[in-house]
Amino acid sequence: MSKNKVKVVFYLNEEDKNFVKTQCEVLQIKPSFFIRNAVLEKLNKPVFKNTVQNLETKKYTMELIKIGVNLNQIAKKLNSNAKFLISDQQKVLTDIDSINNHIIEITSKLQ
Repeated sequence: MSKNKVKVVFYLNEEDKNFVKTQCEVLQIKPSFFIRNAVLEKLNKPVFKNTVQNLETKKYTMELIKIGVNLNQIAKKLNSNAKFLISDQQKVLTDIDSINNHIIEITSKLQ
């Protein structure tokens, strides 16, 4: 199969164009890839393997990143040799417990 690509132009009505755009956003792919795969699939030569990340998974991944940032801030403060008030220590422990529960909740939704 040749790696050289040839430009093909075709036209869609507004409704079909919006449908393709929406599908591409959901699948997280470019319209050209979507259309190329649709044509090749009709010819029994699909190129797309459905490895699209679920939008919920993406949301939970972002939440985990935020949790990581919070943990890094806690660790930085703990490692700074700053003096902690007992109320600060309790707040850190409460935050860690909350983060742990949130991680467990996210993990259960991803399985």
